[in-house]
Amino acid sequence: MKTIKTAILIGLFVGCISSHVIELDQSFLEHRNDGMWLVEFYAPWCGHCKKLEPIYRQVADTLKSHPVKVAKIDCTRFSSIASVFDVSGFPTIKFINGETVYTHRGERSEEDIVEFVKKASGPPVRSMASIGKFNEGKLEHKDGVFFLYLGDGNLEIDLYKKYSSVAEKMAAQAYFYAGSEKTIPKDVTPTKFPTVLVIKDRTWFEYSASDASLASLEQWINGERFTSFPKASGGNINDMAETGKSLVMIVVNPEDREKADLTHRIKDVGQTMASKYREIYHRDFQFLWMTDVETVNSITMAFLATPVILVLNTQTHYYYFPDFEVKDITIETVSDFLNRVRDGNIQPMGGTGFLQRLKRIFYDLFTTVISIWQSSRWLFLLMFGLPTAVVSIVCYSICCMEGADDVPEEDSDLKEEGEEETGQEIENLESSKPFHEKAD
Repeated sequence: MKTIKTAILIGLFVGCISSHVIELDQSFLEHRNDGMWLVEFYAPWCGHCKKLEPIYRQVADTLKSHPVKVAKIDCTRFSSIASVFDVSGFPTIKFINGETVYTHRGERSEEDIVEFVKKASGPPVRSMASIGKFNEGKLEHKDGVFFLYLGDGNLEIDLYKKYSSVAEKMAAQAYFYAGSEKTIPKDVTPTKFPTVLVIKDRTWFEYSASDASLASLEQWINGERFTSFPKASGGNINDMAETGKSLVMIVVNPEDREKADLTHRIKDVGQTMASKYREIYHRDFQFLWMTDVETVNSITMAFLATPVILVLNTQTHYYYFPDFEVKDITIETVSDFLNRVRDGNIQPMGGTGFLQRLKRIFYDLFTTVISIWQSSRWLFLLMFGLPTAVVSIVCYSICCMEGADDVPEEDSDLKEEGEEETGQEIENLESSKPFHEKAD
């Protein structure tokens, strides 16, 4: 028995050490300036937090040799900490380095969170001094995006100052490099120097605004942060929404073998529209594909079956369904659909009106109850079953008490009636006595 207990204690100890995740408390505000922190703000009842837990332990293990400290904090116990860092949903992951705070808006995968830390912990603008470094950057970011400022090394040039300012603001969202004309190979031919390039989709694009203002540069970088047709999830939809573009969302289920051919055809059309028709649609639309149908259900407050095609206007929160069946999808039907959405010639759904907000309250309440039920049956019973049982007992007790009060009244009436009948019987008996007894 002692051997078993010892083994359990050793297992727990090793598990705590191997996770490398620090459990924070109220004192974190006193230690936030002690280096770099990656903090998960969670709630014990949150189903998404439970799903993230093993992934977050893997992140901590991957970053064990990194200077960043990986930690988490229970916001139900330390709600004041959550308020300080403007946490409004769970789980929320933030990179904290003194007063510098970045929020992770990407996918909740080990790779994406680690990539977030690498971006946030490095310098806003990294040096790229040679063609060799350029090729290394292309290889490192072959499935992603990076920006490159090309100049003569003068850091006082107006375009570089603006580029550096945007990089500081968006350091956790993209990689920013600076180099010279010698940095790029011969097949990269910008039209001017200094300039800013974005390298993605195995090609490059140049910033070409005529005014070159800070707002213009930031808007261009913000709109180029993603590849032409990325895989998205519920975690990074909000980040994509910050581009200001409408999102063309293609939702499929790769595990549905019966619809495998349709799934491939839909994704091929989406990829073609995003890349070959870039000049027509890139300014207004960000194409993406995903397998997370729950995100689309949340947007539409419905329960949809895959595959789904949806356009979401991130500014007005209107969404649009195509007027053709998904099985009939072609480049022509999608082009016509997007043109009518852009021109306002198709009926929108959703929005932010009163009825939509009211519907949202009931939908969120319903999905929260379902989430609690799926994550913990005991917690569900504690939150909903126990109060229901208590109310039922109270109501039953009240009813029984009212019934008990009525019984004495009935008994009293019966008693009075019994006394009257008894008196009447005595009177009758007396009247039936013999005459001589009456005389006595």
